[in-house]
Amino acid sequence: MRFSSAKVQWPAALFIVLIAIVLLLTSLAPRAASQASSNPVDLSYQAYAQLASVYRSGGQAPDLVARLNSALDIIQDARVKRAQGDIADANRLEGQANSTIQSVLAAIPAAQEQTAHDSTIRTVTTVALIPVVVALSTFVFYATLRTWRYYEKMKFYEMRIVEKKTED
Repeated sequence: MRFSSAKVQWPAALFIVLIAIVLLLTSLAPRAASQASSNPVDLSYQAYAQLASVYRSGGQAPDLVARLNSALDIIQDARVKRAQGDIADANRLEGQANSTIQSVLAAIPAAQEQTAHDSTIRTVTTVALIPVVVALSTFVFYATLRTWRYYEKMKFYEMRIVEKKTED
C-alpha cells in the first residue's frame, strides 16, 4: 500500500489549520471577556449581580450596597442634568458614578472571599459542636441517672420494716 504525498499533505494541512483556528479563538476569548463596559448603568447591573451572589452565599456587604446606591443616585442626577442640557456636568457625574461602581466591583472579590471564609468557619464550628453536644448530653443523662439511683438507694435504706403483731 502506497501513500502519495498529496494524500498525506492534505490531512496534515487541515490539521494545522484547525489548530491555528483553535489557538486564535482561545487567544481572543480572554480579551473579549476582559473588555468592560464604560456605561455606568451596565456596570451597576454587573455590580448588582455580583453583590447578589455574595448575599446568596450567606454573606453581608452593606457598605458596598450603600456605595452602589449612592452611585445609582449620581447616575440619576446625571440623567437629570443631561435632560436639562448640562452635558458637561452630566459627563462629570457619570464619570464619578463610574469610578464609584468600579471601586465597588474591585471590592466584591474580597467580600466573596470573606463570605466563603465565614461559611467555612460556620461549617467547621457546626461539625465540631456535634460531638461536644452528644458528649455533654450523654454526661447529663448519666449524671441524672446516677443521682436518681442514689436517691432511690437512700430511700430504700430509710425504709422501716414493721412487723405485724400476730394475734393469738
